[in-house]
Amino acid sequence: MITFKHNSWEKNFVIVPHKISVLAVEQSHLLWKYCRNLIGQAEGEIGDFCVSKDYMEIAFDKMCSVEINLAGLELNTKKLQTALVKRCAEEAVGSPESEEKFRKISLELYNFCKNICQDTGYSVELSEEIDTSALFKLFSISFKEEFDSILDMLVEYVNINIEFTGARIFIFLFLTKLLTFEELKKFFKHCEFQGISLLMLEEELPEYLVKNDIPYQGLIIDKDECEISINFQDN
Repeated sequence: MITFKHNSWEKNFVIVPHKISVLAVEQSHLLWKYCRNLIGQAEGEIGDFCVSKDYMEIAFDKMCSVEINLAGLELNTKKLQTALVKRCAEEAVGSPESEEKFRKISLELYNFCKNICQDTGYSVELSEEIDTSALFKLFSISFKEEFDSILDMLVEYVNINIEFTGARIFIFLFLTKLLTFEELKKFFKHCEFQGISLLMLEEELPEYLVKNDIPYQGLIIDKDECEISINFQDN
């Protein structure tokens, strides 16, 4: 059981993969305050939200992925690129065969650089220790960002974060303004299949969730900052 909570709330918000979770904050300034807090915590800062699993608190940035600018959604964030470089560096020496190939290539590159340094006419020293990660950075490695739709990009975003950061809760702002109901339904099914949870930040409970056959639960923080829970009975 994963709980998601703000330190000012009286209630815990239990997050489950088999339901879309909606945090509807009716006060605009409070919603944006939450967004700033969530973005900071996703980058490792201390904040007012906490996530716990089986009653044990977990580092927020290890559990959650937060995106509040869906129009500018990028796969090549600093966090994801760092994880990609690390993974490739590990693969480069992951077996005796690949490690031997890497050693030969590194030696050729080292000798090439050494010759160039000698041509400068100055006394130059090169370290013989190769930084494996630096080799992939040399070629500006990145995730390819070519998609037919925003839905395809969101699916890839989720897949990459699961694989490279281990995120289990994906938090999006105004997702209902970007996706149709059918697209949201497909996206939710993908998240459910992957065993991860989808949390949407909205200004109000989306009407098309209420009127259609999609499992959801909501926590509304109304204009008086009262907490209203919806569809939490069967978690």
